[in-house]
Amino acid sequence: MAGTLASRLLGVVRQGVLNNFFDKAVTDAFLVAYRVPNLFREILAEGAVTNALIPVLAELPDAGRESFKRRFAAFLLGLNLLVVGLGILFAPQLAALLLAADTQLDPALVTYLIRLVMPFLLVISMAALFGAFLQSEERFWGPSFAPLAFNAGAIAVMLLWPGSATALALAFVFGGTLQALVQVPALRGFGLELAWHPAIGRAALLMTPFVFTTSTRQFLTVVLYALLTSMPLGAATGFSNADMTYLMALGLFSVSPAMALYPRLSAHAAAGETAAFAGLLSRGLERVAVLLGWAAALMSGLAPWVVAVLFAWKASFDPQVFAYSTAAMEALGLALLPWGLYNLYVRGLYARQQIWRAVKISVTLFLINTLGYYLLVGGGMFLLNTATAVAGFLGLAWMVWIYQRDGLLTAGAQTWLLARVALAALAAGMLGRAAAGWLGPASDLAASLLPLAGGALAASLAYFGLARLLRLPLRLR
Repeated sequence: MAGTLASRLLGVVRQGVLNNFFDKAVTDAFLVAYRVPNLFREILAEGAVTNALIPVLAELPDAGRESFKRRFAAFLLGLNLLVVGLGILFAPQLAALLLAADTQLDPALVTYLIRLVMPFLLVISMAALFGAFLQSEERFWGPSFAPLAFNAGAIAVMLLWPGSATALALAFVFGGTLQALVQVPALRGFGLELAWHPAIGRAALLMTPFVFTTSTRQFLTVVLYALLTSMPLGAATGFSNADMTYLMALGLFSVSPAMALYPRLSAHAAAGETAAFAGLLSRGLERVAVLLGWAAALMSGLAPWVVAVLFAWKASFDPQVFAYSTAAMEALGLALLPWGLYNLYVRGLYARQQIWRAVKISVTLFLINTLGYYLLVGGGMFLLNTATAVAGFLGLAWMVWIYQRDGLLTAGAQTWLLARVALAALAAGMLGRAAAGWLGPASDLAASLLPLAGGALAASLAYFGLARLLRLPLRLR
């Protein structure tokens, strides 16, 4: 947990360096180009590989485990080399796919950056593979702290060559390489073996549902960036700032607790202990909801000051990037509560071995989210990103109905929990914004620290005071 938190915080610093030492035309072009390796990142690296490899490794006898690791690594390396080569070869076509017809970005620059950043996929895939190997042996230190090497390496290159588009792309490749290399010593003489292993087919089969889900999610992101490039310069960078903040909050207050509960939920489900499963999930939802409501109040209510402190380090910070970042953050803050609770419900389905059921629901929601982007893009950055919140609330309602139908949780209790948290968050966010505005406008880091602190204090006191009045669970253990 400490490594994950430190890595996310250093990731915010990396994003701040990107905002303050590079022009928005460069950062927009790079963030669009970076979508290409990220299209395949969760399929060939994080997510699918980790979720598939750990159970396969657990099933293998000790004698065959090391052989499988060497052969699977060689297989994955070859697959990545093929995808990277195709990405470099077809970079102009990929740039055309990602860019709106009337974009202000330079297609030649986007094409150039795609070719430079494609090797990032290869190194980050190897880093994720090494992490999965170590996690399967319950050695978590390396995988937890390796992302720190990525962020530190990327920041160093960006600061050495500020403003350079080439350096920006190579910074991510260098950082990913460091993330892989720092884990190699812990692998104890690990190597590659060019041969097939029967368990590779088993791993590929387990990867299938995750590949399906992540492919749809990445398609959603590609569509979004294509729409963002139809907006003025700074839109892609502004969205990236807000999205990083949103994902950090979601990771801390939803994904991490859900992962912590997952083993116990799985154990109850496997043993047929329905009452224990439902009780544990209900308590988890209550406590996660309280944390998510608080985070949503701060993120939406104090968005201008959060943007100023995290990203606007200089008084000369680009006002258009600032405006886009603020609008996107206000909207994504509204999505924290529904998507955060949805994550926990989905883990409950995974624990009950209902993986394809979860996949179908997630894919449907991603498609609804995509449709929302198309319908709302003309309304500006805030309205565009409310599509994520709308899809999240639809997914949450769907999950409440499923668990009611399965006889595990009552819809009335879950709806009442959501209503109380939302009410406390709305009131606290409004009070926090008023307090921050009274202390000073959001402008840059130095001028916005005090208003942000005062607004956060006012919002927190209001939120937890209302939570107590509304009888929300405040104990986290």
